[in-house]
Amino acid sequence: MLILIPSLILFLTALTLIILHLARPAFRYGWMVAVGGTMLGILVVFFWQGRMPLNVSLHSWRSSTLYQEAISFHGDGLTWPFVLSLSALALTVLFTVAARSAFANPFAWAGTLSLIGLGLLAVTSANPLTLLLVWSAFDLAELLTLLRSVDGPSASERVVIAFSTRLAGIGLLLWANIVSISSGSTLEFTSFSPQAGLFLVAAAGLRLGVLPLHLPYPSESTLRRGFGTTLRLVSAASSLALLAHIPAESVNSSFTPFLLFLTTIAAIYAGWTWLRAPDELIGRPFWILGLASLAIASALGPNPTGAVAWGCALILVGGALFLASVQHVWLNRALLLGAWSLSSLPFSLTASAWGTGRYGIFLPFLIIAQALIVAGFVRHALRPGGRDSLDAQPDWTRNAYPAGIILLLLIQFLLGFFGWDGAQNLGYLPASIAASLLTFGLIWATPRLRLLNPVRAHWVKPASSWLDGLYRGLWGLYGLLGRLSQAVTATLEGASGIMWTLLFLALFISLMTQGAP
Repeated sequence: MLILIPSLILFLTALTLIILHLARPAFRYGWMVAVGGTMLGILVVFFWQGRMPLNVSLHSWRSSTLYQEAISFHGDGLTWPFVLSLSALALTVLFTVAARSAFANPFAWAGTLSLIGLGLLAVTSANPLTLLLVWSAFDLAELLTLLRSVDGPSASERVVIAFSTRLAGIGLLLWANIVSISSGSTLEFTSFSPQAGLFLVAAAGLRLGVLPLHLPYPSESTLRRGFGTTLRLVSAASSLALLAHIPAESVNSSFTPFLLFLTTIAAIYAGWTWLRAPDELIGRPFWILGLASLAIASALGPNPTGAVAWGCALILVGGALFLASVQHVWLNRALLLGAWSLSSLPFSLTASAWGTGRYGIFLPFLIIAQALIVAGFVRHALRPGGRDSLDAQPDWTRNAYPAGIILLLLIQFLLGFFGWDGAQNLGYLPASIAASLLTFGLIWATPRLRLLNPVRAHWVKPASSWLDGLYRGLWGLYGLLGRLSQAVTATLEGASGIMWTLLFLALFISLMTQGAP
């Protein structure tokens, strides 16, 4: 049960916060309760190191008449960095929220811890059934949250469309499960059928917006720094963790080059848009899309360690950048450690990104996408002033806020040397050096070339792929059928409904009796 303890701690802490707020609205130590529970969860995650691999199955759920597998969870050298990254993200959100105006919000803290708890269950899922249940719970929570945070029917429609794409990803996961069953394989990720591997890639790619290229959620939501960042990063992590389970034999397919081609296009597009985004929050969807594309490319390599590295970089590097809401010169410079984490240089977080994969002619273009992402990160990290100063905050906030940002930076550094299968890795030097040189060139050229300068905010919007048009067309067809059904219903239920019913009945009897002898 050790593998479930971090999630249980977060859920219990969230429940405690809600009960305390409802029973004692004037309770002043709710934030300390949240921080204490999160710290305890992180300590348990570090305690995993001496006991991995970890496995647990909830056999009481098992019903052989419905399904053969049990709800089970697994922790190993590819799961642990995801769990540590998400746990550290929870603590950083709590530390950095102290510097924002909407600080005293126990429901937001409870929501953050609950989302992280679901994320931990997703990244440790040992079979498709477990992951499917966690995905469903997370998607429903995301749907309800976004519907409450957007205004207008158009924005609500985009939320429902985004929810539909996630359901399609669940459908692909179910299909992969069916393919694995038909080939006689056991229903565990550790022994999944090679024939089902590409369906797992497609399921993750669809939920992440990479295969095919689209933005899987609307940007009109009012959720911004704390809870919004948690929702986006945890949602991406729950899908990225699936890439660590792709069987190596499954990528030896004639479809792999085509999938790599689509993934490379998505990576370059996302990197280019991220580099030119006016600020980091507007560009956040493209940050997720870009690093998710690199992770999927690594999984197609096949290089599951590289996929995990890009996934952890998405959480840790992106979390530090998106949660940094206060102007502080030294913290902004400290954020540049994220550029090293993204560089794939030796002993960095992403050093294993290009080492063992076979990418063929797509590798140079993937390196270009990597350089665009790193250069964009440097530009956003060294953003100009105009924000609130940390010096204007209370004393305890001036200590808590930097501690939260530094925590994610330390975890990035730690994962380069310790704790998982990609630690202490020299990587592939030609690729990492090329990416670094190209990054320096882009940083030098950005203020000098108008083409690389940031664009106005209204230019960056999630209506940029043919798939969005397809979804809107299908949604329009659904609306047309709904209006037609309402018209028929209104006709039949009106004053002349009985006459119409008798007429249809007479026509039906007439048609049936025409063929009678």
